[in-house]
This record gives sequence, C-alpha cells and structure tokens, in this order.
Amino acid sequence: MERVKKYLRNLFNGDISLTIVFWFWFVFISILIEYFFNYNNNSVNFVIQSISLLYSISIFFIIFKSANKYEGNKIWSFLAKTIISINLFISISYFIEVYKFNFLEDYYIEKEIKSLKDNLPIQVDINSLLVDIYKENKNIFYKYSLNNVDLSSQKNQNILKRKVHESICEDYNTTDLLKKDYVLIYQYVNEKEEKIIDIKTTKENCPKSIYDLEILAEILKQQGML
Repeated sequence: MERVKKYLRNLFNGDISLTIVFWFWFVFISILIEYFFNYNNNSVNFVIQSISLLYSISIFFIIFKSANKYEGNKIWSFLAKTIISINLFISISYFIEVYKFNFLEDYYIEKEIKSLKDNLPIQVDINSLLVDIYKENKNIFYKYSLNNVDLSSQKNQNILKRKVHESICEDYNTTDLLKKDYVLIYQYVNEKEEKIIDIKTTKENCPKSIYDLEILAEILKQQGML
C-alpha cells in the first residue's frame, strides 16, 4: 500500500517518465474509459462524462509536470503538452454539451411550455381547441377539445392518427423534440371533457423525415434563409 501511495505521489509530482505517463496513463486509460463506459442512458452518461472530465484535468496537470521535467527531445515534450491540451479542450466542450442536454435543454422546454400555457386556450382550427399542455419526464402532453368531430369509428380515428403523425413529422420544432427522445402525446376530448383518443408520436413514427428536415434546415441556414 505504501508503494502505491509513493507511486501516485511521484505521478502527481511529475516524477514518472513522460513516455509512461503519456502512453499508459493518458492514451491507454482513455481508450479503456471510452470502451467500457459508453452508455446511451443520459443520466449515467452524464456521471461518466463528469468522471472523465476530472480525469482529463488530472492527467493534463500530470503530463505538464512530467513534460517540464523531461530531459530528452523537447519536441516530444511540446507535442505531449499540445495533445493533452487539445484533449482537455475537447473533454470540456463535450461535457458542456452533455450538461446542456441533461439540464438546460429540459429547463428551456419547460419554460416554453409554461409560456404557452399562459396563452391557453388556443383555437387551432374550427373544430379543435388546445386547452392544456404539460410535461412529465420525457413525455409532453397536448390536450385538445374537439367540436363537431365524429371519431366514433376506428377508420376516422386512424385517419386522425395519420394526420397527426404527418403534421408532427413535417414540423422542424416537433421533430427536434423527437430526436431528443421526447414523446409527444395528443389527447383528444369532447365538449363534455370525455376522452376520445390519445395519439402518441415518437421518433420511430417518422424515422426518415425527421432527418430530411434537419438537412433542409441546414441548407436554408447556409443560404441565409433561416
């Protein structure tokens, strides 16, 4: 145990060979982290990225100290400092993006929902009125009141479902939510507040158009039209 403490003390003081620090403690360990800790779960991914950032900061200072004490070719020392600096910049940038995705994105969406709620009810068309909107985790609910619409038959319900999916899949703002794994649920009630149908839309309902709109938006941005 004492030998481990002594080695770690030497490591953080920059007394370990630059070659060992760079190739083992930076390159090899970074590959292991990337290989074993690749999670799709957002909350777990944020924890992993936090640990990864702390590691990147630590290895940055360790390599700088080791490089400053390196007595060999100064080009190698300079390259090691440059590479580890770029790595730290990338780690910080990626951590910020993960943080925004997990916290700020959700905050802004809830803020927009609250702003929209303040203006309810909204007459969408002659037959439908948006009466409520709320969010539960990754589910966003839109509640509509229908007037003089016959949805008693399965055929009419299927037609409405298809139109809702098409409308959502053709709108850039809603597809942007779908790409972030949000689920949009349209709840329809009659004049008596009786439930008629719930229509759920996920990114699987419009897998192709969801990315076609992204390409189109990028083209319009490049042309200064968006």
